[in-house]
Amino acid sequence: MSHSDFKMDPKMTMGPVTLRVRDLDSMLRFYKEDLGLDTISEHDETTELAPNKCHEALIILKSDPSAKTPPAGSAELYHCAILVPSRVNLAEAYLALGNVGVTFDGYADHVVSEALYLTDPEGNGIEIYADRPRNEWKFDDDRTPHMGAYPLDIDSLLREVKKPTDNLKAISEKARIGHVHLKVTDLKRSIFFYHNQLGLDLMNYWGSAAFLSAGGYHHHIGINTWESLTGSPFNNGCVGLEYFTIHLSNKNAATQLYSSLKVTSERSVFIHDPDGIKILLSSSQT
Repeated sequence: MSHSDFKMDPKMTMGPVTLRVRDLDSMLRFYKEDLGLDTISEHDETTELAPNKCHEALIILKSDPSAKTPPAGSAELYHCAILVPSRVNLAEAYLALGNVGVTFDGYADHVVSEALYLTDPEGNGIEIYADRPRNEWKFDDDRTPHMGAYPLDIDSLLREVKKPTDNLKAISEKARIGHVHLKVTDLKRSIFFYHNQLGLDLMNYWGSAAFLSAGGYHHHIGINTWESLTGSPFNNGCVGLEYFTIHLSNKNAATQLYSSLKVTSERSVFIHDPDGIKILLSSSQT
């Protein structure tokens, strides 16, 4: 893979993930009652949800009762990933979700992180994960973080919890979106966009999946063709992902990126990846 001339802001962070939903009531019950998120804003057909009232939204639900189901094999969200601050918080999430009857799709030890997987009522994948400290990461010969999918030691995880387990919070109040993983239709084309055009570093390449980031993180963006190789492009009017957000650390960083992408904006701008997936680039005023 060739290297990008432009480098993404190393202090970038991921912002809210916006979902187009068909049954808002069902989705609100899941995100509020099961995951324990709070409504922080409601306007028109949009509801913003966060782990506490003073927090930026993690998930934004946009009601559209007429939204269609996306075609099989199309580019879309694989999962959005909620990063909790510690292994204790991950153990508490496991117990809290189990207490309300949420069914997990799976669990994994990714070496750099440990993760729980589940699906919301309209089929959107969710990962809840905790990072291992960077000084515990293992590195491959090319100095990229070693990542894999190994069995999660749930017994070890649960030993982290030292308090009563009947009133635990599924999502820590300090949780945030850690990464977004996408289904794409042409992996190399998407790598070129996220690496060469957005300036993210290519951290891992598995042949049918790739992981990209800024600032040395294991990944802010995951992309794969496991279910979508040569499929149809993203359809913005369907149930599922509406767009995801990347926060740039300051206005200067945004200006440099917007110039590289040849787009004009003072603060925030929507762009599209090669499959048509919509991304909101948002900068602070500093």
